[in-house]
Amino acid sequence: MVVAVEPDLDARKVLSLLPYAVLVVDREWRITFGNHEAHRLLGKTGDTLWELCPELESTSFGTAFRYAMSDRAELISESALPSVGWLQARARPIPEGGLLITLRQIHPDTTEALQARQALLVGDIGFALTRHGTLKETLQSCADALVRYLDAALARIYTLDAASRELVLEASSGDAVPDQLERIPIGRAKIGKIVERGAPYLTNDFANDARTGNREWAVRDRITSFAGYPLRMDGNVVGVLAVYGRHTFGHDVAGALASIADSIALGIERKSADEARRAAETELRAKAEQLELLNEIGKNLTSELEVGPLVQRVTNLATRLAHADFGAFFYNLDGTSPHFSHVAVAGSVARDALPALPIAPTQLVPSTFPTLPNASFLAVPVVARGGKPIGALVFGQEQAGAFTEGTEALIGGVAAQAAIAMDNARLFDDAHKLIGELENANAELDQFAYVASHDLKAPLRGIANLSQWIEDDLGDKMDEQGRYHMGLLRGRVRRLEGLIDGILHYSRADRNDGESVVVDVAKFASELWELLAPAESAKLVVKDLPKLQTAKIPLQQVLMNLMGNALKYNQGRELTVEVGAQPEGDHGEMWALYVKDDGVGISPEFHKRIWGLFQTLEPRDKVESTGIGLAVVRKIVEGRGGRAWIDSELGAGATFWFTWPATDTPTRTRHG
Repeated sequence: MVVAVEPDLDARKVLSLLPYAVLVVDREWRITFGNHEAHRLLGKTGDTLWELCPELESTSFGTAFRYAMSDRAELISESALPSVGWLQARARPIPEGGLLITLRQIHPDTTEALQARQALLVGDIGFALTRHGTLKETLQSCADALVRYLDAALARIYTLDAASRELVLEASSGDAVPDQLERIPIGRAKIGKIVERGAPYLTNDFANDARTGNREWAVRDRITSFAGYPLRMDGNVVGVLAVYGRHTFGHDVAGALASIADSIALGIERKSADEARRAAETELRAKAEQLELLNEIGKNLTSELEVGPLVQRVTNLATRLAHADFGAFFYNLDGTSPHFSHVAVAGSVARDALPALPIAPTQLVPSTFPTLPNASFLAVPVVARGGKPIGALVFGQEQAGAFTEGTEALIGGVAAQAAIAMDNARLFDDAHKLIGELENANAELDQFAYVASHDLKAPLRGIANLSQWIEDDLGDKMDEQGRYHMGLLRGRVRRLEGLIDGILHYSRADRNDGESVVVDVAKFASELWELLAPAESAKLVVKDLPKLQTAKIPLQQVLMNLMGNALKYNQGRELTVEVGAQPEGDHGEMWALYVKDDGVGISPEFHKRIWGLFQTLEPRDKVESTGIGLAVVRKIVEGRGGRAWIDSELGAGATFWFTWPATDTPTRTRHG
């Protein structure tokens, strides 16, 4: 309610006679005085200014009044109230802290009013183009301002889609138009021809203009004028501004529209650039997220060797990668069931809600999962190396259009990697089973070798003892030939015992190594030389030798076999045996050790043969040997990732080389 204060009689008469509205409001916008013209223009009901006339909030008056109140500044503003028409308002601060507001009606066609409206229009257009928001929201605000300040019947703004060579309607304000076209090809109708010709088009006889397409609408809605301007940026047309009116567009309006068209073109360019930048940033963030997920998937595929946990991790990460509401990974382990026997799930789905899927080739469609969100649906097969289907990745999203070709390509890559990882996991499981079987077989072989050695040696020892007893019992009755034969018999028994021991050593070579310790090879070689008890004519030369982190037993077997062979095949002559080493490879992870002698040497034609089982170059009656020692050496060396070879010429001595790891690692662990 407008409450009248109690001014004196003369003041009241003066205010009542004024031809314009007068209002006084306090700091809280409560009305403390209003004259009769205020009643007529704004109404009579309401305690505050905004309750008295809610329409003020949606005009420039609302902004101006609030600014005057807060900054204590006098302001003049012009705008249109739908229920009244064009008004000019003045807001002046008063000492009590409120405002004195005067409002008067003005004619919209006066030069002063036109200039004021155009200034307000330019201000609203500038504000719309600089505020935050999408391009569509910005252009809609511009279209609304054109209709509001130019009293236009209709305002439309189009942008150019260069790829399709079509104009796209982005904003429309004012009267509705029948058969409204959302897209107009370049060159079609008056809007398309503006782009084609690159020039503005104006008419104040719209209904009779040759380019008017819908004359019935023009006559019915009394449309008399049209102004169309190409929106140019750097010489290129980026859209069209079209304004329809019920009154004539003069030179002043045409000039204002030309300036506004330039501003809108600049705004379109900037907004498009901003939206392109934001789209690029969004795409980059999405790509970064995809790369992070793919990296995490890759780590899981390479680190997990159990199928169950592997499949669950892939399902979780792939569901996030696809931005799906649910994900499922159907797979099989034994290959005997006609259906996929296992399923891992992620997202908003229970395992019980999923149907059983046959392994036979089946077209998966959304109706296969009727109870799940599947407005968007994606199914990708998981195929093993041989082309055999081992699973299927299925994803669903309640929003349509959620999955793209890019999504399908990403998930297809994950499915291919998952298939390889599942194959590897199965191979790893098979390898573990084979290793277990091998360990059992080795244990049985050890037991067999021990029993066989014991059982074979027992009768040999009996034969040797019996031959000795016979020789002792016969005494002088046995001639020299008989004694020779008995000695030969016992020699053959010892040879057989040596062969049995050699076979036992060969079967156990490179197994049961013992603990890995630091071995000073120079000191170790000297100790082993003393154990061999060489003749006085033989001497050992130790060159620079490394310290190795290794098991002592296998290294001892290799060195004793090689040094022992040098002594065995060079008996009765001066002999020098040299043990040395040199780094092998670029990183010092291996050493090449050698045992060198200056003895009889070995002809190159026998260099391969000597590494075989039971191979000797001298008759066993001349040099007692089982022919197993070098085979044991090669087996031990190769079991540790090394190699063994010989450099020798007949009569020029022999050098036996072998490589040995500087440090034993878990990868070199033998099973037995």
